[in-house]
Amino acid sequence: MKKLFTLFIFALLFSNCTSDSTDDLTIPVPTVSTYTQNVKMIMDTSCATSGCHNAATNTAGLTLETYTQVKDAFVSRNALGRMESTTASMPPSGNLPPTSIQVIKNWRDQGYLEN
Repeated sequence: MKKLFTLFIFALLFSNCTSDSTDDLTIPVPTVSTYTQNVKMIMDTSCATSGCHNAATNTAGLTLETYTQVKDAFVSRNALGRMESTTASMPPSGNLPPTSIQVIKNWRDQGYLEN
């Protein structure tokens, strides 16, 4: 159900595009950010499945696949600082979109809610 809702939102957002550019697209940031509903998808697609932060390959020395692992990385290891860095960006392919960063900041500011 969650995946269906996410697909619906993306389809709704992108069905009204009249330009080839994505520079003017804004995806609404949820009022309440939780790990399960919002942050996990960002971590899975940008950090874990990219091959750097998963248990199978773990080329970065840090696994980011569970709530506890991700929360610890933000609380103890300044993961958000790395994601916003202009000199050592995470992921290495380039910083996350501002909307994803804001979702993570909301999650932090709201006390790292799990569900």
